[in-house]
Amino acid sequence: MRTTIEMGQLHIFQIAIILVIPYTDALQCRDGWTGFEGSCYYLSHGVATWAEAGAVCKMLGSNLAMIETAAELTFLKSELRHIHQHDADKMQYWIDGADLEVENVWRWTQTEQIVSFTEWAPGEPNAGENDNCMNLWGKSGFRYADNDCEEHYHYVCQIRDPEGGELVG
Repeated sequence: MRTTIEMGQLHIFQIAIILVIPYTDALQCRDGWTGFEGSCYYLSHGVATWAEAGAVCKMLGSNLAMIETAAELTFLKSELRHIHQHDADKMQYWIDGADLEVENVWRWTQTEQIVSFTEWAPGEPNAGENDNCMNLWGKSGFRYADNDCEEHYHYVCQIRDPEGGELVG
């Protein structure tokens, strides 16, 4: 037979479980970051070369974004269109993909995996000699494009959270 103390401890434990469970799948991102499907994204205000953008993302504890699903790209397109309602055609955002090693073999640089999901803008990638870095091109509705890595564009940083917990910093 359980004592009153044991019953009280059991009730406290049950209350703690009830309070914690609803939040274990909730994604909380840092201020200025936006969450979607287990990742937090930062859409830069400033511009940088592709390498500089990657370095800034690293300083923020993240990486340039790896967009691996249509849902993820749709989410980012929506965010970018909202931010750039009047100037989207002029905007480009660096993401992680590059064909630096083998021309037209696009890889996510942080994992070396071949980019399997793509939504290239018409005429892209155009395999320009120096167009080795991937971006989201506003003029095409923020579809993928390849550009010279030394161009200065905005960028998308991403923090992945495979465990589904909080990403508050």
